[in-house]
Amino acid sequence: MKTASSPLPYELVSREDLSEGMIARMHELMETCYDHVSSDRFREDLARKDWILVLPDPAGKIQGVSTLALNPCGLEESGYDVLYSGDTVIHPEYWGGQSLVRGFFDTAGSILSNRGKPLFWYLLSKGHRTYMYLPLFFKRYFPAVEQAREFPMGSSLATFCSERLFPESWQPDRGVIHFPESQGQVNAGLAEDTRSRAGHPQVDFFMERNPGFAEGDELVCVAELSPENLRRPSTRLLMETGMRGALAGKEEICME
Repeated sequence: MKTASSPLPYELVSREDLSEGMIARMHELMETCYDHVSSDRFREDLARKDWILVLPDPAGKIQGVSTLALNPCGLEESGYDVLYSGDTVIHPEYWGGQSLVRGFFDTAGSILSNRGKPLFWYLLSKGHRTYMYLPLFFKRYFPAVEQAREFPMGSSLATFCSERLFPESWQPDRGVIHFPESQGQVNAGLAEDTRSRAGHPQVDFFMERNPGFAEGDELVCVAELSPENLRRPSTRLLMETGMRGALAGKEEICME
């Protein structure tokens, strides 16, 4: 692990500014943790995103990535915004770092500041590591282990977005996206790592709600992105910093 001695910076890159080399590296990185991620499918999904959070190492090589889309569900005229996280991966050597978290909450703060609407996070969880962001950082989210932390409009918002983004694959009775043929799934080693953590309340809950995770099923999750809904002072500060930073020249990254 390299996080302690060399934390990675983050950069927010517009999809149009990606080079062929960057796209190839992003796909290569996905293949370190996921199976059945074809280059064609990856590029097709990428074409529907607005920005990409990238984590370059000191040599400039991308070691982490998360694709983002604002309002991909036809919400442009609504009273709120939805930020959709797509393909997300960090090279195992850099697991445990907070660079992706910093970049994500900074970006969310910038969107909030520029657009002045409530902002919700639509997140698909292929594995327990992604799901764990919710109980770790949010006071209320969906779906939640503890009923007291359940986000009230989470179920309806999850359905609204999923019906528009994945109309043929959304299974509302299960709360998951199920593809007839896997479009990417955690590799065998990571699937076994999840199973080995049985007994942890959040991991057990994830496996109960998404028993087909090892075959590529994705648990649909929702949380409100606001400083008031964040559990940790450090992440609240990140979002508030993003809100202040938007006034200093980030407007262009947040407009449709």
